Amino acid sequence: MAASAPSRFLRGLSSRPGKILLAGLLIREAFSFWTGHPFDFESWIRTGYAAAHGVDPYSSFWPAVPGVSFAYLNTTIPPAAYLPFWSALLGELYQLWMAVGSGNRFVLYFLLKQPVILADVGTAFLLYRLTRQWTGKLTAALAVLSFWSFFPYAIAITAVWGQFDSIVVLVLLGLLYARTSLQRNVLYGIGIFVKYLTAIFLPLEILRERGARRLGVVVALLVPLGLTLAVFVLEGWSFTGLGASGLSQSHGGGGGMNYSFLLEQGPVSGVLSTVPYFYEAVGYLWVPGVVVAGWVAARWLRSATPSTEVRAMLFVVAVFLLLRWGLLEQYLLYLFSLMLLDVVAFHPGRRALLLVTYALAGLYLLANNDLGLRFLSPLNTGIQPFTATLDASSVYGLGRTISMVILAILVTVTLVQVVLTYLRDDERPVPWLVQIPGWVQRAGRSPTTT
Repeated sequence: MAASAPSRFLRGLSSRPGKILLAGLLIREAFSFWTGHPFDFESWIRTGYAAAHGVDPYSSFWPAVPGVSFAYLNTTIPPAAYLPFWSALLGELYQLWMAVGSGNRFVLYFLLKQPVILADVGTAFLLYRLTRQWTGKLTAALAVLSFWSFFPYAIAITAVWGQFDSIVVLVLLGLLYARTSLQRNVLYGIGIFVKYLTAIFLPLEILRERGARRLGVVVALLVPLGLTLAVFVLEGWSFTGLGASGLSQSHGGGGGMNYSFLLEQGPVSGVLSTVPYFYEAVGYLWVPGVVVAGWVAARWLRSATPSTEVRAMLFVVAVFLLLRWGLLEQYLLYLFSLMLLDVVAFHPGRRALLLVTYALAGLYLLANNDLGLRFLSPLNTGIQPFTATLDASSVYGLGRTISMVILAILVTVTLVQVVLTYLRDDERPVPWLVQIPGWVQRAGRSPTTT
């Protein structure tokens, strides 16, 4: 007699991969209910409150929710600026909390984190399955599984910060299972519905196909359009604020860990702001960037293999991250998941480049968030005002800004190398950052001319 579903589930958990996944889940849950980003997670709370009470969350900036909010208590903040997947899901989770949470705000924080935590654990599982399928090596698959299950950066972004990019990462990894253009376009559509970023792969999809099959990308546009219309009709929301949200996401908000942070600093912005439409235009550099990247990468897919599929996706992602006006920390999840898969399954010589990129992004994550102090805001409403004062101070604030400028330069340079690595298909790139001491030493030994 076939084993029951519960017994199969328990056997799965008792296996080595199951134990690793369970441990990764428990670590994330341990951070879920008492941490959160003071702006983003607070926005999720207010968006969920509005949606749960039958109000269009896009119609207004929202005030603090009594008894639940923990930051910006005297300030209205914008709702989640995405298509309605996330806003509607937040509303459903908020309603669930009102039914079962007994008014305990930490139960609400726990519930709001569950989709992103489960998606992050799902990411570890898909990385494991793909590696096992492509390499046939259990040890390699377990290495990938362990890395992502205990990956501090992913844990910080999902379980601590509360960002939902792990859901999109899960969709993108699903693309590597797709066998047909229709399957890929449906997944692209689902990804776009979750977050606009998935649209960066549409030029690649169009250019990899031939003739009338290129029209299949229409499916990738109709899926999020249809789902968006369905949610708005069912919820009774208007479309008033959705356009502004989409414009904000497509342009980007500046800052972050690439060149955009440098261009926003006082001396630089003072000069560049005199150039008409400079800052408006630079926010859309990623658009021609991903089109060109898609055109280049499409040539690699004429004889598609798992390795070339990963390479093409990595190249598009790296170009986008390099050019994006405002490279926020959560966007690195897309790069790290694909780089990890590439390193373990196909190109172990690229391990050093992955680790250097991770180290720089991790340092920026710490610097930008006051060594993690910001994430403790749910515990005390005084933390957010304190960190704001700290960041504006002449000593700590200046040191923080200088460190972020240095890191933004290093990340930008490293992303250039990442782009070139996948463009050239370099098997063993030596990170430029690692080579700097040698360059300096050789420069000091070079003979001077008279």
